[in-house]
Amino acid sequence: MAQFDLYEYRRSGSRAAFLVDVQSDLLDTLNTRVVIPLYPVTQDTFLVRTLNPTVELAGGTFFLSSAEMAAIRVSELKQLAGSLHAMRNEVIAAVDLLFTGI
Repeated sequence: MAQFDLYEYRRSGSRAAFLVDVQSDLLDTLNTRVVIPLYPVTQDTFLVRTLNPTVELAGGTFFLSSAEMAAIRVSELKQLAGSLHAMRNEVIAAVDLLFTGI
């Protein structure tokens, strides 16, 4: 598992399609990872540009719902779908805005 790895997330009752791991690799001995869920963008989706960066995945546009960041057990992250490392700056900016307002 690496920071910015992207995982498919198919949990009953969840709208999230993917989770991105935002936890530092220095803490990889923990049995949890901090993740941000990604949801499909619809015409009704209201996005805050810095807080909710978007990405093209699986033939659709998805947004990071940074305000829903949470810890999840490593055992729930099963299906690696790729990496958002190329979006590192955008993901960090979203986390910074959420926690510091900057």
